[in-house]
Amino acid sequence: MNPADLDAVRQAVSMQGTLLGHHSTSLQEIMTGLQSLSTSVAAIQERLNASAEPPAPASAPTPESPAPAPAPCPDREPWVPTPERYDGDMGLCRSFLLQCGLVFDQQPRTYPTEKSRIAFVIGLLRGDALKWASAIWERQSPYTQTYSDFTSEMRKVFDHPVRGRDASKRLYSLQQGVRSVAEYAVEFRTLAEESGWNGEALQAGFYNGLSEQLKDELLSYPETMGLDDTISLAMRVDNRIRERRRERKRGGRPLQPLSRHPEEERRNGPPAVLGMEREATPVEPEPMQLGRYHIDKEEQQRRRDSNSCLYCGRSGHYLASCPQRPSNRRAR
Repeated sequence: MNPADLDAVRQAVSMQGTLLGHHSTSLQEIMTGLQSLSTSVAAIQERLNASAEPPAPASAPTPESPAPAPAPCPDREPWVPTPERYDGDMGLCRSFLLQCGLVFDQQPRTYPTEKSRIAFVIGLLRGDALKWASAIWERQSPYTQTYSDFTSEMRKVFDHPVRGRDASKRLYSLQQGVRSVAEYAVEFRTLAEESGWNGEALQAGFYNGLSEQLKDELLSYPETMGLDDTISLAMRVDNRIRERRRERKRGGRPLQPLSRHPEEERRNGPPAVLGMEREATPVEPEPMQLGRYHIDKEEQQRRRDSNSCLYCGRSGHYLASCPQRPSNRRAR
């Protein structure tokens, strides 16, 4: 081997030996550090175990509760119909402001401020009411600062319904006229709320205002207890009378004989046919006729169910137009 090459090999081997020595030293230092770290970790773990409380016994797993229902979207308010425009009618102010208040209750985020609520009300005014609102708004009256002040002033000007003695006077003279009992009852109940009358007076007043024909028909019914029962009965009888009038205008129902009790058929002859009049014959005194002899409740109910006259028991007419009734004969 060339002496020069041999020197190079020796030099390389010497360098490798030096590097190995360095690596050995580094590994020894690492092992020492790991041992020290392991000792520290063991000491810390021992202290933790000494200070830790005994663990609580494991409890049985609780069943998962169902997920709560999603809350409704807070951004959507319920729809409320817009009140009808108000023109200053003295009897409608309270109802108009009530409807506006319901809008604000259901849509508080849409009308959050005093000004927005006042503007909403003014936007629905017309006629004299709008003229009044325009006047106080243009001069920036103190009543336009808060909604409560604005509505209080509006009530002073326009809220003058019939109350107290005025309501009593109107209630006393109120008549059904050509209206249905349902229409008459609505006006009667409205005035009754403001009249201060007691229940018995209201019941008598309602009956007094009914049409004469309806009063005649109600004579055969048991006496009602209270205003509500009187109104309910009057409505039922009125509806039956009006339905009978419509049948006559249409030409009547199909001809069908009415069933009768055997005893009554024996006395009165063959059953009458709806829509047809039997020939006029002398009428003998009939125990079942109202005004001559008393008829029991069952017979009254049977005549009502069969749409028969409550006076003579025949079909085709009602008590108010019964040809056998003395008062109707005199009227003719």
